[in-house]
Amino acid sequence: MNKLSIEELVEINDFYNSSTRVVITYATSNLVLLELYEDGVIEEFLLSKRDLIMVLRNFYVEDICDIVVSGVNGHFQVKVDKSIEHYPVQITIEDGHKYYCNLEELNYINKIINSMCQVFLDKV
Repeated sequence: MNKLSIEELVEINDFYNSSTRVVITYATSNLVLLELYEDGVIEEFLLSKRDLIMVLRNFYVEDICDIVVSGVNGHFQVKVDKSIEHYPVQITIEDGHKYYCNLEELNYINKIINSMCQVFLDKV
């Protein structure tokens, strides 16, 4: 199975949010078939269990937005515990809410924050 990029997972999460019907089939202990139905069209995705959990939690669409807004405002703390396999990063935002993700997701979040800050600086 090819590892999905964060951009692909964001897109899948967006499809999930707009779907009228969702079917989840566990293919193996760590592989899931996610079928999303919308307007008579079926989109199928093979995900790891972890990726499915993050999509169901709405991490890639809603949580990343919350983290980015907090990060742009400078109210963002990160702790990394590499001994934790699937969720080694703890992000705490200004209201005290904690989010858990992996290093690839953290890099994606930092990239968005940096690009938003650069756009702001370019306008000043």
